[in-house]
Amino acid sequence: MPEPSYFPLDVLESPAPKSPASSSPKQPLICDPYPTLLVDTSTASEDPPESGSSMYLAPLRPQLYQRGPSAKDRQSIWRVIRTPLQMALFPLAAIGYLAFCYTVHRKVVPVITYGIFSVTPQYLAIIKGAITSISIIVISIALYPIYDILNSLKVSQAEYTRRELLHNRGTFQSEEFFRVLSSRSHGVPLETINHISSPSFGTIDAMIAFWRRTCSNHYSMGLVVSLLVWIVATLAPGALSVNSVLADGEMMAFAIGAVPPQSVLNASASSPGFNASSNSDMAASITWAEMQLGVQYSFGIVNTSDPDYAAYIVPIPLDIASTTSARWLTDVIGINPSCSWALTNMTRPFNISNSDATAFLLDFNLDVKVKDGDISDNMAFASVKSPLSDVRNHTTQATPIDGSTVFLLGQCLSGCSPSPMYINFTLDLAGLPTFTIEMSDQTWSMAILVCTPNVTIETREVRNEGHGLLDVQPRPMARQFAQQGNLHPVQTISLLSIATLSLTESAGSMTWTDRGDYWPLGSQVQGAVLYGKQQWEGLPGDAAPYGTNVTITLAPLEDITKGYTQIIQSAAKSYLGGYLGTAYVPGRVSTTEVIFSSSIPNVAVSTVIFVILAVLIILAQFRPGKGTEFTLINVAAVVHGSELPAQFAQMKAEQMSDFVPSDPKDVQQDIAEMLGERKIFLQRRPDGSGVLHIT
Repeated sequence: MPEPSYFPLDVLESPAPKSPASSSPKQPLICDPYPTLLVDTSTASEDPPESGSSMYLAPLRPQLYQRGPSAKDRQSIWRVIRTPLQMALFPLAAIGYLAFCYTVHRKVVPVITYGIFSVTPQYLAIIKGAITSISIIVISIALYPIYDILNSLKVSQAEYTRRELLHNRGTFQSEEFFRVLSSRSHGVPLETINHISSPSFGTIDAMIAFWRRTCSNHYSMGLVVSLLVWIVATLAPGALSVNSVLADGEMMAFAIGAVPPQSVLNASASSPGFNASSNSDMAASITWAEMQLGVQYSFGIVNTSDPDYAAYIVPIPLDIASTTSARWLTDVIGINPSCSWALTNMTRPFNISNSDATAFLLDFNLDVKVKDGDISDNMAFASVKSPLSDVRNHTTQATPIDGSTVFLLGQCLSGCSPSPMYINFTLDLAGLPTFTIEMSDQTWSMAILVCTPNVTIETREVRNEGHGLLDVQPRPMARQFAQQGNLHPVQTISLLSIATLSLTESAGSMTWTDRGDYWPLGSQVQGAVLYGKQQWEGLPGDAAPYGTNVTITLAPLEDITKGYTQIIQSAAKSYLGGYLGTAYVPGRVSTTEVIFSSSIPNVAVSTVIFVILAVLIILAQFRPGKGTEFTLINVAAVVHGSELPAQFAQMKAEQMSDFVPSDPKDVQQDIAEMLGERKIFLQRRPDGSGVLHIT
C-alpha cells in the first residue's frame, strides 16, 4: 500500500466514495456496519484494492460477530432490570437509614451485638467508629445510582475516580461530548470540545466550563447534584451515633437515714432531747466545714426549682457510694424558711438580778427565758437559745415542736466600760423591736430573732447521678407515692431546733483566729449569717490599734434567711446519716448501657437533600440523549464521511515534521490556535445519524 500523502487545507475536500450511489447529492452515504456478512468467506483472504483512501479495509471473519443465545439472554435480562434496580436502590436505602435515625431519636434503641463484641462504655469510642463506618457504607450504597448517573454525565474526574474505585471499572462514559454538539447548531469551539472529550477534564475544568456557560444544562445539573452528593455524604454518616445512658437495674432495698419515733424527744427519758443534743457539736462542725471551708460532707443536695419549697433536706443513703448512679423512694423534708425580729410583751425594763425574765413572743407563741448567764462581760453578744431549756411553747409549756431557732442579741447601754486593751464593738439595733433588761449595775437593750423552717414531709423519688448530689424529683402527675415512713413528722421537725443548738460555740470558733475579740458575737458561721459575710470577714483584727471602736450592723432579713437555710441543710446531715436510725426503702441501681442516638439537624438536612436527589435521579433517568456516550463506536460513526480526520492528521503531521515538541499537548494547542474562530458542529443526515464538520 503506498504511503498516504497530505494536501494543503485550501485544496482539501471531503473524500467521496467512487460508486454510482454517490453521484446524486440527495442520496445519503450509507455504510453497512456488517459488510463481511455479505462476502463469501472464500474471498476473505484476497487483498483489498489499492486506493489512497483508507475507507476500504479488509473484511473481518463473520464468526467474530456471532454471539451465543444464552449470553444474549443474560445481557438482555440485566439491561431490563438494571434501571429499575438502580432507581429502587436509592430510595430504599435512604428511607431505611433516615427512618432508623428518626426512630432512635424518639425512642431508646440499645446497641446489641449478640455477644460478638462487648458493648460497654469503655469501648464507646470503638463502637462509635464502627457505627460511623457502617453508616458510610449504607450512604455509599444509597448514592450508587447517583454516582452512576454522574459518571454518565461526566460531572468531574473526581466523581469518575470515586466510581472507578467503588465498582472497579475502567471505562469512562460521557454524554456531554455529543450533548454539547447536538444542542449548539452554530458549533462549538475546538478547545471546548477538546476539553470535554479529555479524561483529564477535572473539577477545576468543570467549574470553569460552568462559569463560562460552555456546557449543557444537564452538565450544570450534574455539578449541582455533585455538590449535594458531597454534602449528604459528609453529613448523613454523622447523623447516627451511639451514646451511653443509665438504665434501671433490679429492684432492691436501700438503707437510708431515718428519724424514728422517740428518737429526738423521748418523753420517757429524764432528759427528753439528750440523745439528739449530744450530736449538736458534730452538726455545727459539719455546717462550718461546708459553709466556711466549702468542703462537702457526704452527699450534697441539688438546688430545687420546685416552686413550693425553697430547699430540701434529704435522708442520706448509707450503702451507696457517691459515684453510684441510683434512684429510690424516700420521705424528704421540704422547707420554706423565714426569719423575722420578734415582738415581745416586755414593754418596760425587767431586772434579772434576782430572777430570770421570760419574754413572750407574740407572733410565735413562744416563751424565751432571759437569764444572767446570757450576758457576757463585753459590750455586746449574740447566742442561740437552747430549745430544751430556754424556749417553751407558750400554750403547753412543752418543748416547741415547730423546729424554730431563737437568737438572742444584746447591746450594753450603760454600766459597761470599754477596754483600752481590746477592740470595742457595738451592735447597731436601731429600728429593731427591742426590750430592756436591767442588772445591778448594767442596762442592756436586747432583740430576739426567730427563724422557722416551715417543714413539709413528702415522699419523693431521689436520684444520684454519680456526682454525689441528691436530686429530688418533682411530684408525679398521675399518681402519688406511698409514704415510706422513714421520717416521723413530730420528731423530724423538732430535730431542726436541736441541730442548731451548738451553732454559737462550735460552728467555727473565733477564739483562735486573728479576730478573737469578737467571740461574744458568735461563731464564724453565725457571724457570717447575722452580720453579712463581707462585713464579718472585714472587721479589724489583732493588728488594729488597742481600743479601736467598731459598729456592727445586722444583715437584711432576706440574707439571714438564706444563710439559715444553708445552716439547717448542713446540720441535719449528722442526724439523717444513720445517727438516729435506719430505714429500708425501694430503689434501683442504674447501669450504663450503650444506645443509638441521632443528630436531628443532620438528619433534617440529609432528608431534604435526599428528597432533592430523588427528584433529580428520576429526571436523569428520562433525560434526552441518554446512551449517546463517548465511545469508540459513537465517535467512529460521527467522523465517518467527515473531513476532520484527514485535516487534523495532516496538521498534526506538519507540526511534528517541523519540530519535536517536549510536550505532546503543545501540538494540540498549536492546532487549536491555527483553527482560530472555526468551530466544530454536528450535521444530521437524512437517516438521523450525525457527522462532524468544521466551519
